[in-house]
Amino acid sequence: MDKVKKSVLVPVIFFSWFGFPLTIKELRRYLWRHEMREEALVAMVKELPSVTYRDGLVWVGDKVSDRAELEQNAGRLWRRVARWRWIFANVPFMRAVFVSNTLSYNNARPGSDIDLLIVTAPGRIWTARAWLLVWMNLFNLRVRSQDRAAKFSPEFFVTETSWDVSAIALPHDYYLSFWVSDLVPVWPGGEANSFRQANRWYANDLPVAWRSPKEPGYHRATSSVYARSVEWCLRGRMGDWLESHVQRSQTSIIQRNLRRLGVNPQVVTSDDVIKLHFNDRRATVRDVINRFVDEVVE
Repeated sequence: MDKVKKSVLVPVIFFSWFGFPLTIKELRRYLWRHEMREEALVAMVKELPSVTYRDGLVWVGDKVSDRAELEQNAGRLWRRVARWRWIFANVPFMRAVFVSNTLSYNNARPGSDIDLLIVTAPGRIWTARAWLLVWMNLFNLRVRSQDRAAKFSPEFFVTETSWDVSAIALPHDYYLSFWVSDLVPVWPGGEANSFRQANRWYANDLPVAWRSPKEPGYHRATSSVYARSVEWCLRGRMGDWLESHVQRSQTSIIQRNLRRLGVNPQVVTSDDVIKLHFNDRRATVRDVINRFVDEVVE
């Protein structure tokens, strides 16, 4: 019974920490290492202390967010993603783009940004990042310090040979499992089967979510002639030289920002992974969940 309680409490606490109350259907999708029918889930929720179930929504603590308002804000951001999706087609060595974090499950405030996971060709991750930043800076689309509202935040890049993100997992990393389960493919479109299969490990943590990936909702696109032409020109030694050059340049800037902005950083700058989170909250969220679960179960 304690395991069943934990399976319910983990997602409720996680999403409440981000101010997002869950419907019973959503809660069933996010059950931690367990499956349950909705009727049994409602009965369990009603019995758990410190958990509020009202108007079909479940949360812990103070409910400060209105679901209708959150979804309305998210709708505006999704339309912004659709409007600027063409940029990804014009970035050489771009292979896939996902929306991640709060927008991926429609938890958007007026000041929310748009977090992205970028997949690139092997050996050209730094070149692709540089090209993407040029486009985003040109149109003032990138997050800048406090200017975050409706801006893109491309802070996580992996190559096609590093689809599996479990290498960056912390012990008992609830955050990473929920993050992977909610990734929404936005370019080139279609279901991201390769990424799901490479991250099959989270099927054990979130079995229902594993079987119900997020729908892309975008027509399938292709790279532009411009992007393919640049890739052809940079396929050999010239491309290797450019990759090495932009890697050194960008790494230097990242290190300066790390010293200036790092609070609880989780930064990776390798040939296959670029992860630039200067305030990584995964350990904090994990500890909050574990403390709350222990108190309720006891």
